[in-house]
Amino acid sequence: MLPVLMTGSFLSFLDFFIVNIALPAMRTDLQASASELQLIVAGYGIGFSVSLITGGRLGDIFGRKRIFLVGVMGFTLASAACGLAPTAPFLIVWRVLQAVTAALVTPQVLAIIRVEFPADERATAIGFYTVSMGMASIVAQLVGGTLVGLDLFGLSWRLIFIVNVPIGIAATIVGARFIRDSRSEERPSLDWAGVALASTCLFLVVFPLVQGRELGWPSWSIACLIGSVPGFALLVWVERSIEARGRSPLFALHLLRLPAISYGLVLSVIFFGGLMAFFVLLTLFFQSGLGWSPLRTGLLFLPFAVGFTIASALSGPITSRIGNRSAALGALLMAVSLAAVIALARRSEISDFHFLVPIFSLYGLGQGLAQPGLINAILGGAGLKPADAGAASGLFLTVAQSAMALGVAVLGNIFFTVLGLAPSLADYVAALSTALVCNLGLQIVAVILILTLPSPQRAP
Repeated sequence: MLPVLMTGSFLSFLDFFIVNIALPAMRTDLQASASELQLIVAGYGIGFSVSLITGGRLGDIFGRKRIFLVGVMGFTLASAACGLAPTAPFLIVWRVLQAVTAALVTPQVLAIIRVEFPADERATAIGFYTVSMGMASIVAQLVGGTLVGLDLFGLSWRLIFIVNVPIGIAATIVGARFIRDSRSEERPSLDWAGVALASTCLFLVVFPLVQGRELGWPSWSIACLIGSVPGFALLVWVERSIEARGRSPLFALHLLRLPAISYGLVLSVIFFGGLMAFFVLLTLFFQSGLGWSPLRTGLLFLPFAVGFTIASALSGPITSRIGNRSAALGALLMAVSLAAVIALARRSEISDFHFLVPIFSLYGLGQGLAQPGLINAILGGAGLKPADAGAASGLFLTVAQSAMALGVAVLGNIFFTVLGLAPSLADYVAALSTALVCNLGLQIVAVILILTLPSPQRAP
């Protein structure tokens, strides 16, 4: 059962990363605009983030095995549609649907492990789940770069989606045979109003950010951004009303009364806001600006992935000894790496592998140390009851994924604004430097905020 579950979670996270390496090829093949490239990335993050909690609840109600298999089949179908996309708008729509189906799969994995695996095997199974997330970032860069570079049958970037189809079919067949079904004894209600409002509000922010620049910031784009403010206020009111009636809201807003949660979620927006944008912008710079191949670009990200995996494995013992300072140390290492990339870009030495490998390794070590420490600081904060752990995790994941999508929109907008319409290499350097300076500012603020987070409770 475990290999099938790991395959499902692996594919869900893989497709969040693998598309980055193929963006320049997509831009050429589909004649995609800069805003469409941003939506190809951000659309997945938004669809995934707003669907995670609902996906978990659907499993509780209708059976976790059933929803897992439906999610895998839907993900397989959406991947095939992405691979056959004739236009960029078509690809964007199916990327969002791909993310929604991935959000059906991911929550079931941990739920099935918790319910079906005996206590002495559960920790090992969860360890494999964590490793699958880390491996997804490694494989995404290498496999994505290889598939795009090989250009088998002239399919180029389409292979990164089509390769999911046979894997998804196999996972569905084997999963139907080996996964045992379970569901919650208490069948929670579904907050469709919360899903609709959250999706609408995120759309009102992200879409005008990525489209407004190319269209000269028309009045409708400004109206959307302004309209998102009362939209979020309405979302809060609706969620509180649902919670007051004793039903299950999409967002457990009562948790915001806990300082560690409310403060931590603000910190998550700042910290995660620059993560995905970092990879998207560097991929565009190396392939479109420097003319590197997808495979060479993918190999460059390998030191990051190795550093991330090593630091993630060591983060537990380190965090238990120095607490929140482990997350602050990791964020500081990321900030130092960003500063080094900016310095290399301005000195025209950014194409030198001798400099880039240690910098990317350091960035991976920093993220691998900061991310688990930050999660532990937020979800292990004083006052969080065990009964609220699932709701707090869902709230955190939703905010983190949304922040990554928003970061791609905002920092991508800065990048393409500086880049201009007929960019030279100097323009690419200026655009990358400007966007990374903004990213560096976010990272420095994150370091400061992490140091002031309440210390997590120690396990008895």
